[in-house]
Amino acid sequence: MVASTEGFTEDLNGNDAEVSISRLAYNQEQFDVKFGLLPVDRRALREKVRSAINRCCAPYTTAKGILTTIINFIPILQWLPKYKWREDSSHDIVAGLTIGIMNIPQGMAYAALASVPPVYGLYTSFFAPLLYMIFGTSRHVSMGVFSVVSLMVGTARLRILPDQAIVGSSLANGTAPTGSVLAEYSPIEVVTTLTLAVGLVQLAMALLRLDFLTAYLSDQVVSGFSTGAACHLFAVQLNEMMGVKLPRYDGFFRLYYVLHDLATAIPQSNLAAVIVSICSIAFLVVGKEVINPLFKKKCPIPLPFDLFLLIIATVVSHAGQFKYKYKMKVVDHIPTGIPSLSLPHFDLLPTVFRDAVEIAIVSFVVTISMGKLFAKRHRYRIDSSQELYAMGITSAVSSLFPVFPATTSLSRSLVCEAAGTKTQLNTVLSSGLLLVVILWLGPLLEPLPMCVLACIILVALKGLFMQVSELKPLWRLSKIDCIVWIFSCVITMCSDVMEGLALSVAFVMLTVVLRSQWPQSHWLGQLPDTMLYRDVAQYDSAVEVAGIRVVRFDSPLLFNNVELFKRVVHKAARHFKLDHAGYDNNDAEIAQNDPSVKKKSTAVRRLVIDCSGFTFIDCMGVQALKEVSAEMDAHGVTVAFACAKAPVCQLFEASGFYKSVPKRMFYPTIHNAVIASMINEQSQDGFKFDLQH
Repeated sequence: MVASTEGFTEDLNGNDAEVSISRLAYNQEQFDVKFGLLPVDRRALREKVRSAINRCCAPYTTAKGILTTIINFIPILQWLPKYKWREDSSHDIVAGLTIGIMNIPQGMAYAALASVPPVYGLYTSFFAPLLYMIFGTSRHVSMGVFSVVSLMVGTARLRILPDQAIVGSSLANGTAPTGSVLAEYSPIEVVTTLTLAVGLVQLAMALLRLDFLTAYLSDQVVSGFSTGAACHLFAVQLNEMMGVKLPRYDGFFRLYYVLHDLATAIPQSNLAAVIVSICSIAFLVVGKEVINPLFKKKCPIPLPFDLFLLIIATVVSHAGQFKYKYKMKVVDHIPTGIPSLSLPHFDLLPTVFRDAVEIAIVSFVVTISMGKLFAKRHRYRIDSSQELYAMGITSAVSSLFPVFPATTSLSRSLVCEAAGTKTQLNTVLSSGLLLVVILWLGPLLEPLPMCVLACIILVALKGLFMQVSELKPLWRLSKIDCIVWIFSCVITMCSDVMEGLALSVAFVMLTVVLRSQWPQSHWLGQLPDTMLYRDVAQYDSAVEVAGIRVVRFDSPLLFNNVELFKRVVHKAARHFKLDHAGYDNNDAEIAQNDPSVKKKSTAVRRLVIDCSGFTFIDCMGVQALKEVSAEMDAHGVTVAFACAKAPVCQLFEASGFYKSVPKRMFYPTIHNAVIASMINEQSQDGFKFDLQH
C-alpha cells in the first residue's frame, strides 16, 4: 500500500524546492515493528530508585569526580582563574564603583521599606553581593536591596511585630489588630530570621528541583504585581514626605485607608519636610530625566544624582539643624564597624514561614528573569538550579548578620550592564565602597532627613509605573495575558502585597485550567499535491477528502474537557444520520452554511482523529475515546487515530484501550490514515447518509 513518493530537488537559483516520498502507508503497529520502537522502561520502582541514587552518588566515588562537583557548585572557581585582567578589569572597576555609589542611598532608603533602620540596608548591600559572587552564574545582575522585596519584608515584619502605631484594617469594623506582639524580639531579629527562612526555602527548592514552580509567576503576573506593589510603595512614602506619622493597616483595602488618612492629615503636615521633599523630587527629576539623557551619548553611565542629593541634603540639614528647628525626622544614629555574628531565632521560623515562601519565590523570579535577559544579550548561559542554590546560600549565610532578604535590583543591574561589566568581580569594588561607609563614614549621614530617602524611592518607582505601557501591545498579542496583568495589578492594589501575590498566582492557574477546558478544535483538509493537512477555515486551498473527515483537538484530553471533545466529534460527523436513542440531538445540529466547509458536503464514512494535540490523556479522556469510537462504529463510521505521541500510546497500552479499539486503527501520520481509509473505502459498497437535524 503506497502512500506517495518522495525525493528532493531544487532549482539552480535555490528559490523552490520539491519534496516527494515513496513508502508504505504503515499503521502505527507496522510502523513500530518496522523501525524498532524501543520497549518502555518497566523496571520495578525499587530498581528505578536505586538507579537514580547511583547516578547521584557516582560523582562522589572518585577524587576527580568530587573535585569536578565542587568546581561546578562554586562557579567562581571556574571563571576567576580564566579572568582576563588586562581586558576586563577596567570595565569591572568602573561598574563596581558605580554600583557602590548607587548602593549607599538605595540601601538606606529601602531599609525604611523593610521597616528597619537605614544602616541595615547598607549591611544587606554589603554581604549579599559578596556571597552571590561566589555561587552565582550571572555576570551582570546586581544583588542587594530591591523595592518590591523590601516592601514584602516590611509587610511581614509589621504583621509579626507591629509598631505601636500599627492597626489592622479590621479596626474599621471595630475588631482587634491581626498582628501578634512579640515584645521580646527586636524588628531586626524578626527580619534576620525571615532572611534565614527565605534561604532555607530556596535551598529546599534547589534540592528538590522545584525551580519549575516559578513558571507560574509569568511575566504578566510579575509585572502586574510589581506595578500594584508600586502603588503601596508610593503611598507609604507620602507620610514621610509630609512629615506626619500615620497608623499602618493590614489586609484588604489597605491602600484606601492609607490614602484616606493622608488626605485628612494634610493640615498637620510638616511644612519644612514638604518643602525639602518638593525640592528633592525636582532635583532628581531634572537630573535623571533631563541632564542624564543629554550626557548619555558621551557617558553611558548615568550620573549618581541619588548620591548627590544624599550629600547635599545631609550637609544642608546639618547646617540648618533641621532635626531641632523644624522637628524633621532624620536618619539619626548610625553605628560604625562590622556587626558581630549572631544566630537567628529558630523559634520564629514557623511564624515567618508563609512570608518566607512568597519572598523566596518572588526574589528568585526577579533574579532569574534579569539573569536570562543579560545572558541572552551577551551570549552566555546561566543555570537556574545553581541560581537557587546561590540565592539560598546568600540568604542563609548572610542571616548570621543583621540583614534582610536580598534579590536583584532592576535599576542597578541595567546600570551595571551599561557600565560594561564583564564579571561579578565588580562586586569587590562596590562592597569595598560600602565597607568604607560602614566603618568610617556612616555617622556623617546621621543628619540626613528621612523625607529625602522617601523621595529617592518615589522617583525610582517610575520604572515600575511605566510597566502600564505594556498593556496596549499585550492586548493585541493575548487578551488573556492582558487580563492576568490587570488582575494582578488591581488585586495587589486592593489587598496587601502578600495576599495580592497569592491571588495573582491563583488567578493565572485558573486561566490555565480554563484554557484547557475550552481549547480550539479544527477540521483539517489536504493541501493540493502535498501530504500536508491544515485547517480548512484558515487555508483556502485545503480540501477535505471525500467521505473522510479529519479532526484535531488542541489540548490534553482531560476530565474537564471530554464533553467538549465529544461535541466536537459529533459536529464533525454531522453529515450522516445518528438516530441512536442515547445520542443528544443538540450535539448533532447541522450548520448548513458553516464557513469552514469549502466544498459540497459528502457522506462521511471515515473519521480521523489527529492526536497530535493530545500531550496527555487522563482516565476520563481514555474512556471518552472508547465511547466515541463505539458510537461512531454503531452508526457505520470507522474511526482512525493519527499522530499519537509515544507517551499517549504507552498510556493506551497500559489502560487496555487497544482491547476496545484495535491498534491497527492507529497511524503515524494523518496521510497514512487517509490513504488507508480510501483503500478500505474502495473495497466496500458506497452508501449515503441523510442530513437531518
